[in-house]
Amino acid sequence: MDILYYIGKGSHHNNQELRYSLRALEKHCKDIGDVWIIGNRPHFLNNNIKYLWEEDNGQWWQNAYHKTMSAINAGISENFLLMNDDFFMFRDFYAAKYPRYHKGEIMDKAGNKYQEAIVNTKHVLQSLSKPTLHYGVHCPMRINAKKYKQLARFYEGEDAGLPLSARCLYGNLFCKGTKVSDCKGENWRENITKCFSSKDWVSNDIWHKLEDLYAVPSKWEKEDG
Repeated sequence: MDILYYIGKGSHHNNQELRYSLRALEKHCKDIGDVWIIGNRPHFLNNNIKYLWEEDNGQWWQNAYHKTMSAINAGISENFLLMNDDFFMFRDFYAAKYPRYHKGEIMDKAGNKYQEAIVNTKHVLQSLSKPTLHYGVHCPMRINAKKYKQLARFYEGEDAGLPLSARCLYGNLFCKGTKVSDCKGENWRENITKCFSSKDWVSNDIWHKLEDLYAVPSKWEKEDG
């Protein structure tokens, strides 16, 4: 199964998150096809990566949708695993069988732009008489390309400017997920997702942990990277 990462304009850590995420992926994923990177190209990647340049032309929710669609239109496998650069797998798994996870009902609460998109998504789902579960868990999500294309109605129509979460739309429209506690930061070894994610800031302890766990360079890194 192919793996997709979409990357923004840059990283506060010089894209080292992606380096260790790829090492963790190679170490633990047992059915990797091609790995796709859409967006910025970190300097350490070699030509084993399927790479597409795409500039960020909108808000984060628009960029996430359009970069995923670019990979679909470019020929990524019909079923693929959507990753973030700060997802680190810590147990063996098969991408083709990776479960979908949510963290319970979306709550109506004020907050930042991300929370605004989540609440907007809940209201859209309610208008369609669909479940309103929060699929914004910090772990991979298995995607079917044909189903994902159906999200175009929300991102390319008259309401295209409304902040929405593609993960929450996709999960509630097409999936039946398992409830988990989100794994971002501490107690990660207890999480059934087999994945942990860094916090918005990354402490020295986290970097040392990543260096210890994922010391072996992946096949997607340049030898002098």
